[in-house]
Amino acid sequence: MNAIVSICHFCELHGPSVIFCTQAFRDLLDLDALTNVGALELLNSRDSQEEEQLKAEEGSLWKYGRIRTQSHTQRKSTCSNDTCIACRSFPHNEPGYISNDDSARVSYISSQYPLQSELYVLVRQACIRSLSCEVCPGREGPIYFGDEARGHVLSHTFFLRDVQARGFQRWYSILVLMKDKMLLLNSWPFIVRHLRQTITKLQENACKVCENEESKVSHRALRSAASMMDNVRKQRVAGQPRSLAELVGEGEVWQHIHSSFTWILKSGGLRLQERLVEGPPVNIYVADGSTFSSGLSVRQLYNIFGGTIFHRMVHHLLIGHQVIIRGLSTNVISSIVQSLQLLLPKHCYKAMRFSPHYVDSASCNILGLHSLVKIPHVIIGNGNFCLIDVISKCENNDIHEKSYTNILNRTSSIVKVKASKEEGSEKVGKDEQRNPASSEPKDINESIKNLTFKITGEGALPARPPQVLSRIESAVGNSTLTQSTLMVYISTIIYEWINKVKVWIHVQNRIKTCHSSCERMPSPITHSQPVYRSPPVAILRSSTNHLSRSPGVPSLRGSSPGGLSMNPQDAAPQDERYQLLAALGSTEWDVPLLEFWAKNFNKYYGQEIS
Repeated sequence: MNAIVSICHFCELHGPSVIFCTQAFRDLLDLDALTNVGALELLNSRDSQEEEQLKAEEGSLWKYGRIRTQSHTQRKSTCSNDTCIACRSFPHNEPGYISNDDSARVSYISSQYPLQSELYVLVRQACIRSLSCEVCPGREGPIYFGDEARGHVLSHTFFLRDVQARGFQRWYSILVLMKDKMLLLNSWPFIVRHLRQTITKLQENACKVCENEESKVSHRALRSAASMMDNVRKQRVAGQPRSLAELVGEGEVWQHIHSSFTWILKSGGLRLQERLVEGPPVNIYVADGSTFSSGLSVRQLYNIFGGTIFHRMVHHLLIGHQVIIRGLSTNVISSIVQSLQLLLPKHCYKAMRFSPHYVDSASCNILGLHSLVKIPHVIIGNGNFCLIDVISKCENNDIHEKSYTNILNRTSSIVKVKASKEEGSEKVGKDEQRNPASSEPKDINESIKNLTFKITGEGALPARPPQVLSRIESAVGNSTLTQSTLMVYISTIIYEWINKVKVWIHVQNRIKTCHSSCERMPSPITHSQPVYRSPPVAILRSSTNHLSRSPGVPSLRGSSPGGLSMNPQDAAPQDERYQLLAALGSTEWDVPLLEFWAKNFNKYYGQEIS
């Protein structure tokens, strides 16, 4: 377990102080072998020389792990300054205890202070908090405190009896400090149970020593008799601070504590281990951009369309409006339609790269059209579309009409040989060679230089775009992201919102099921009280959709400020919706995206969402 266990003491002369620490040092030779970098090898060689020198000073008992000699010497100088016998666990000429686990290649080292300066600061802060402000009721027992910056701490405070101490008892605490909060809290019962065993044994030994000293002379009576003495004689009667070994009457107490803390660190690491549980692969829901042999990247789309057109086009795309790319260049339009696949889940991408006639949005939401194809008036009136025309800078209508005729001919020939894919592909290739008007440059970048893009028709958009669009635009505008990193990041965004869509579908299905069951359930009628029936009321609906009722008849529903009678139960679905959006980290502007992505989800992926 990657933690450090410490014993702290509230000294009557020096305040809170750390007196004993146990920590684990692991051998990283395997990791150094994997990182075959010249600079790292040079640094490791220097550190290994310092490590060997330090281990030689320690008597060659320390086998695994590494520290810096600078922090070790600083620790020695700190240990020898401003400490009393109660604040020390080892004499100055003894460094501590070392236990080596050869199977795991780990060395467990107990010392006065942590051997790293950064850890000393964290343990020192935790010591002060555990013995001054972070106290559980009764001042004895375990408590948790900490944060990400200063580490997470489990502190168990306890008292030991001492006839020479103020109040006849001394205050100690055992700290378990680590960076992993979840591991610490999940190990809480295990750690507290074994710490209490160590504390109970210390308290029992301290009680025996205290009772033995009280049997010889009553220290409470001496304190009462010394009430009229001067301060010098009061200090002589109270006595000087004593070490933990004297309090418990055991000279090898630190060795036993070292064994106990070492066992907790080793067993705690074996007891709970992290295991990576992976869900379905991301490529099940999101298209893998690395598999595209042709097409444009999202950043290229942003550059050729411009920020405004790209924003409006992707906004239409994310909320389910049909995006139509119309132009003459087959390669460019097909590449654009294919590149838009990265911005949608797989079940939302229904595209036709280049069609000689219009196809409705139910069949495809991304449509590539020839520039001479007209959009039906019904679609224009509906408003759920975005039309982008790809206009050539040197446009020639005669070439367009001839190319459109060639496309119709090629389409009919492909339909005739649809049974054989190989023959169809050969015939298309022959037709392309026979029609010079339809031949285009193979390099898409060269074709784009002679084209301009313009939105010539679109429906109304919500006032604000969904959060996905803002995150995509910020990622595309970040020049530090490489192309591969950008594709992975966009796929991660899409996958994150797919998980939100799963929750949205599940909750919506539960709400529908609950409402349907409530409608089928008959309302209970109580016969113990008389039922009063009001006279029939004529309810008329005016042209302004306001409900009117007969005067003198009280309304059974509360009236809204606009004059409409409203059922209080109608507000319940709205509250449920707001709570669901807040739980998903979404807003009202994300609802069109959630509803569009949830459409046909179960049909595409099967019975994955119950």
